[in-house]
Amino acid sequence: MAVSKMQKWTILVEDEYRSLLLKTVQELQHFEPIDTNFVTKTVNDDEHQYEQLLTHIRHAQSVLGPFVPKKIKKTRFSLTLSELEQQMVDVDKRDILTQVLNIDEKEKLLQKQMWDNKDKHDLLKKWQSLPLLPKDMRKLTYLHTFVGVIPQTKTNDFLDTLLHHEHLFVDVLYRDTHDIGLIAYIDKTLVNEANDVLSSVQFEKFDYPFEQLPKDMLIETELLQEAINEKRYRLIAEKEALSQFYTDLLLLEEYTYTKYLCQKASAYFSTSQHISGLTGWISEEKSSILQSLIAKTLPQGAYVFLENTENVDEKEIPIVLKNHPLVEPFELLTEMYSVPKYSEIDPTPLLAPFYAVFFGMMVADIGYGLVMFLGTLYALIKLSLPKSTKKNIKLFHILSYPTMLWGLIFGSFFGLELPFHLLSASSDPITILIISVVFGVIQLIFGLLVNTRTQLKAKQYSAAFSDGLCWVGLLLGLVMYALSQTTSLTWLATIGQYTLLINAIGIVLSTALGTKNKILGIGSGVYKLYGASSYIGDLSSYTRLMALCAAGASIGSAFNLIISLLPVPARFTIGIVLFVLLHALNFGLSLLGAYVHGIRLQFVEFFGKFYEGGGRAIKPLKTYEKYNDLKERYSEEK
Repeated sequence: MAVSKMQKWTILVEDEYRSLLLKTVQELQHFEPIDTNFVTKTVNDDEHQYEQLLTHIRHAQSVLGPFVPKKIKKTRFSLTLSELEQQMVDVDKRDILTQVLNIDEKEKLLQKQMWDNKDKHDLLKKWQSLPLLPKDMRKLTYLHTFVGVIPQTKTNDFLDTLLHHEHLFVDVLYRDTHDIGLIAYIDKTLVNEANDVLSSVQFEKFDYPFEQLPKDMLIETELLQEAINEKRYRLIAEKEALSQFYTDLLLLEEYTYTKYLCQKASAYFSTSQHISGLTGWISEEKSSILQSLIAKTLPQGAYVFLENTENVDEKEIPIVLKNHPLVEPFELLTEMYSVPKYSEIDPTPLLAPFYAVFFGMMVADIGYGLVMFLGTLYALIKLSLPKSTKKNIKLFHILSYPTMLWGLIFGSFFGLELPFHLLSASSDPITILIISVVFGVIQLIFGLLVNTRTQLKAKQYSAAFSDGLCWVGLLLGLVMYALSQTTSLTWLATIGQYTLLINAIGIVLSTALGTKNKILGIGSGVYKLYGASSYIGDLSSYTRLMALCAAGASIGSAFNLIISLLPVPARFTIGIVLFVLLHALNFGLSLLGAYVHGIRLQFVEFFGKFYEGGGRAIKPLKTYEKYNDLKERYSEEK
């Protein structure tokens, strides 16, 4: 339950075994390669090919996606890397990717044909009344024809101009919201006059592009559209047939991205003649497993050198957290803030019990706790989820227990007050407020004691007193004084006052002793006492435990009251629906408030007393694990 001790390894192998070493390291998933070449890396051709292949795979998934049942889409596998490679033999044989991409290409061509045919059909539909082809019109002996369009106007003034012209005969072929298509006939001797008139009404000549009349060609376009539709239906049927192999695309993406990660990591190798070296970090508890795997996997073995890390800057050392399975889900909260530095303690096991108690107190309802318990239990047992999602769900599963426990204490079940309870959120607010502050005092004192231990371990004795123990004394003195004001134990006031005074002097003196300039040290110690005001603010933050607890209970009770005012028939019809919807809203608000404020109490009030953070989480060479939870083959070989 701490930060794992890290080792820096350099592994030397012959050049021909580089890929085999990377595969071994990748399957372990706990080794972080580092760059020792100090050369700016560029993306090579192999990486480009993997990226392009991944683009094609994801596109193929989107093509088949609409035809795949949700259950298949959410398929997750549990395979070792070797088993994944074996699966790829069948995947390559079926070659679903090529088939899907070919279908998609055919669909694109059909789509283009369809749009071209539609444009052609729309054009022909407009001009279907065209009596003669333009080339035939030019053969007329005495008449000259003008085929084209004029703008449609509200008053039809352009068309009227043509219709009322004494030498023009106008045949209107179509009208729409924008244009009027027409043929204008005029004696060949009056063509110039016709040009002037047509120009005045913004006439635009239309060049008919086809060799047949529109009414004849419309039949062809309709037949072509039917043929296109038939081909599209056949392609859809092919996609539906291929959808049963959708998991091939998932496996292919998993495998390809895993190979892509391996290819990128190959840039970290240092080479000399025929030998290649890979340097990186691994936690001490995983090092023996990697050594065993290397010995079994590499035919000629490999040379492993353990480097001295005493003079390595701790900022360069990656962080691996190691906690009990019940505490491990709370690492999500620590990582949200920042993982610890290599020399720091892991705060996860310290915050876990406090966060669980505070969360449960703020939600505090048996019914809501049961919903969390059953929902998360179902998800953990029945659903195939990624590891990160499972970790989140496991966190809320653990939090369901204190939620139900506090629900029993407050006697609350979906906002209904049960006949048995130790406290009532509605009638005991002062007691709950005091409990909230007491929890705050306990957590702050605990944080200060952790800080004291850390300072003593680092042999910073003056800081241990001025930043730790003396502040614990101040808080205890404050508690004793507060108790004397609310009980008959008046003698506690005197003890509390002396405790406050002694520890205040202790802060000033221990700060002065820890500095070379004692006068400046005394001034610094006095300034530290000014920080006492921040503790008042910290304690006031814990009063929100009571506020959120009372708010959730009051809202739930108000919803129940609203439903109880309905007539009896409505109460057991629409009332049930309202009960579910309203309590779902209150449940969501309660969880959100408890989650956010619980985090705030840990990050601001608790961590502020002893924890700095700023470490770098390890980034090991891993498999993709988007669809496959990699089975740890090495655990079977240990």
